[in-house]
Amino acid sequence: MTLSDPCVLPLVSTREETHKGDVIKFSQNKAVECIRNTDLLDRHSACLLWDVIMLLCRQNGTVVGTDIADLLLKEHRSVWLPGKCPNEANLIDFNNEPLERAEEELGALSLLSDTFMTVPENVGKETERFRELLLFGRKKARQPTPHLHTCDDALEAAMKVGLWGHALLLASKMDNRTHARVMTRFANSLPINDPLQTVYQLMSGRMPASAISCGEEKWGDWRPHLAMVLSNLSHTLDLDTRTITTMGDTLASKGLVDAAHFCYLMAQVGLGVYTQKSSKMVLVGANHSLALTFCQFASNEAIQRTEAY
Repeated sequence: MTLSDPCVLPLVSTREETHKGDVIKFSQNKAVECIRNTDLLDRHSACLLWDVIMLLCRQNGTVVGTDIADLLLKEHRSVWLPGKCPNEANLIDFNNEPLERAEEELGALSLLSDTFMTVPENVGKETERFRELLLFGRKKARQPTPHLHTCDDALEAAMKVGLWGHALLLASKMDNRTHARVMTRFANSLPINDPLQTVYQLMSGRMPASAISCGEEKWGDWRPHLAMVLSNLSHTLDLDTRTITTMGDTLASKGLVDAAHFCYLMAQVGLGVYTQKSSKMVLVGANHSLALTFCQFASNEAIQRTEAY
C-alpha cells in the first residue's frame, strides 16, 4: 500500500511517517463513502467519526467544546426537529419541593425545535393588567378585589401569560422561596426534549434527561443535546463526563454504535480489551459486544479509524 492513492492508509501509521494532510484527505474520502453507503444503520454518525478525526488533525489535536458543537450542528441548524414532546414530570426544581405543573398554551415556534413556548397574544394588555395588580399592592394577593374581578396575584398572572421577564424580576426582589418557584416554573415551561432543558438541568447540577432518553424518536436528534453539554460544561467535571458517557451508553443500547463511540470519544473514554464485553469501546466504530469473530470485528476500516484517531 502507498499513500499515492487517497483512499488507502497504511494499517499501521505513525506521526513521523504519515503526514497529517494524507490523513485528512483519507478521512474526507471515508466520510463521503459513509454518506453514500445506504446499508449503514447510522451513516451520518459514521461520517461524524471521520469528521472529528479531520478536525483533530487540522487543529493538531487541540479542540474545545464549541468546536465539536459546530461539527455536530453543521447540517442541523435549521432542519433539526425533535419530534413530539414526551409527557413527563418537571425535571428542574430550584427549591427541591413538589411543584404543580402550570397549564401551558401553544405559542410561537422555537428556533431549534417544533415545540412551543407561551407568548402573550397582547403583551401590552397583559402588562397593563400586571401593572394594575401591583398598583393595588397585590404581588401575592389572597382575597379577590372587586375592581379586578380576579384572585390571581400579579406574579401568578405574569407567569400564566408568559411575562417571564416581569415575573422573574419581581420574584428576585421577593423571598428566596418565591424566586426559586418562579425559576422552576420558567424552566419547566419548556418542552422536556428541548435542548434548553438539557443545559438548564446540567447547570442545576443534575444529569439531563436527554442522557438517558436520546435516540428515541420522540426525543429527536441526539446531536443538539450533546452540543449543548459540550458548549456549556458545568464546573463539575464528573457530572459532565457521566452525562456524556451515559448518553453514549443509551445510544449503544439502541444499536447506534457510531453515535455512542462519538460520545465516548468526547468523554475521553479509553479503549478497552476485546475479550472484556464490559469495555465500552475497543476499536472506534466497531461493536465488540456482538457475537462476532475477532476477524469480523477487527475490520480494516475500524483499525484505520482507530489508528487515525
